[in-house]
Amino acid sequence: MPSYTMSCFKIPLSLSKQIQSALTRFWWDSKPDKKKLCWVSWDRLTLPKSAGGLGFREIETFNDALLAKLSWRILSEPHSLLAQTLLGKYCHSSSFMECKPPSAPSHGWRGILAGREVLRRGLGWVIGDGADIPVWNSSWLSTEKPVAPIGPPNENQTHLRVKDLLYQHSSRWNLAAIRLHLPQYEDSIRKLIPNDFEMKDELVWLPEKSGVYSTKTGYALSKVNTAIPEVPPFNWNQCIWNVKTLPKLKNFLWKMKTRALPVGETLAMRGIAVDNSCKRCGAMEDELHILLHCPFANRVWEQIAVLQKPDPSTTSSMSLLLQSNKRMINLPPTGLATTPLYPWVYWNLWTSRNQLLFENKKYTEQEVATKATRDARLWHLAQEEKARPRVNHLTSKSRMVPLIPSALSCFVAAAWDMMSDTCGLGWTLRDESGCYLHQNSTSRSCVGSALAVETLAMKAALMEALSSGIRVLNCFSDSKNLITLLTANGNSVELQGILHDIRVLSSSFISIFFNFVPRLENVVADSIAKSALYRFQSAHPLGE
Repeated sequence: MPSYTMSCFKIPLSLSKQIQSALTRFWWDSKPDKKKLCWVSWDRLTLPKSAGGLGFREIETFNDALLAKLSWRILSEPHSLLAQTLLGKYCHSSSFMECKPPSAPSHGWRGILAGREVLRRGLGWVIGDGADIPVWNSSWLSTEKPVAPIGPPNENQTHLRVKDLLYQHSSRWNLAAIRLHLPQYEDSIRKLIPNDFEMKDELVWLPEKSGVYSTKTGYALSKVNTAIPEVPPFNWNQCIWNVKTLPKLKNFLWKMKTRALPVGETLAMRGIAVDNSCKRCGAMEDELHILLHCPFANRVWEQIAVLQKPDPSTTSSMSLLLQSNKRMINLPPTGLATTPLYPWVYWNLWTSRNQLLFENKKYTEQEVATKATRDARLWHLAQEEKARPRVNHLTSKSRMVPLIPSALSCFVAAAWDMMSDTCGLGWTLRDESGCYLHQNSTSRSCVGSALAVETLAMKAALMEALSSGIRVLNCFSDSKNLITLLTANGNSVELQGILHDIRVLSSSFISIFFNFVPRLENVVADSIAKSALYRFQSAHPLGE
């Protein structure tokens, strides 16, 4: 696949089709001169795994997703030489996202505009001062996916900006203004946490937590947007790709769901003259019959030591069968704890059918059930051996950031109630000997995630430390994700404003270090945060 060329230019459609044809034949055919059946359409195969495909690349869409990296660079780095040259030539009177294609653009600019259309599907605003974000024409209501208010606005609201929904010279939302202009979006807006220190509004790529565009998410978003939604909805990750089993069996489960198994009914539908009846009972052979409805399959399932077995009388589709498997519980005789048994049962039912059909080998129900259980147990034992920690006799250096000697230590924790989106924040100060010098807490509502709560707790602790005159500090949190963001100078779309504030506050310290601490070593701050949450919920039963 010419990835480098496609990241620079928009290749012709005819060439895309030739490359795609070669990829299709490579996947399905075993030899160049022997053409085989394509069991699943190429459009289906090129969908992301979470949408029912295998994540293959459709050439034209992948080309646009690669070109979107150029578009992203122009958008995110407008002062670069590339951006200044192209914007100066093609965007005289409007911004890059709003400029119209000229009558005779260069081939390179045409490709960049194709990438721009990919960006449109996933761009959203992170709120800074709110001055650059039009309320009615921008996606700013969510940090997870592009969501813009549904209009049309009144004539006097047309030019409303997000800053008009904030108190003047403050980072707090003006609830009166929100209820006047956007009452239906009040809950969503209050979960957006503005920054306290000056920061400009910024366009970010919402499918990535970091806010930076990636070809992977750009391609996936383009494919999902053009795919026909599945009815009823089916969770491919939960029912297939996240199942703890052999990769080969995950692929087999996918074939079961997409009707990619060469069973009698499917072969007959494709015009292949074969006997489409079951070799064991004579009924019409389809996937469900082989794996569940056949009397032989029923007797195999009777031998399997599990609870919540699939019920043939209520299972009328492969989707229902795979969804019902999530409720299945292994019994002690299987010797399996967390490894599901059902993929191995399906696999052995399928292989025993093939051996009967092509080799005339017959297996009893007990033999099939025993082999399925034995195979699952062997794989389970192999995974346990693989996961067993190896003892390293060499003394490894600790990855903890070096502490500042003779400095105070601030331990930070947070408690969050997912049902009400309320939280409690707690922190303590200790001296070098471990004696507690000070503790404090606060609480608030409308916080959308546990990581946001932990970040708010760190910000509140730093603000109090600075107001107390502390300029040298060791900070500890039991949120490993937060410490990684702070020490690696990382970014998160959801937390961008809070992280900006923490970095501004950190610059006011002479010396400050952030370290991770296990929850068991942070129980005091944790209990303070939980107490603050309890008091807040008692005083505000509705979470307001």
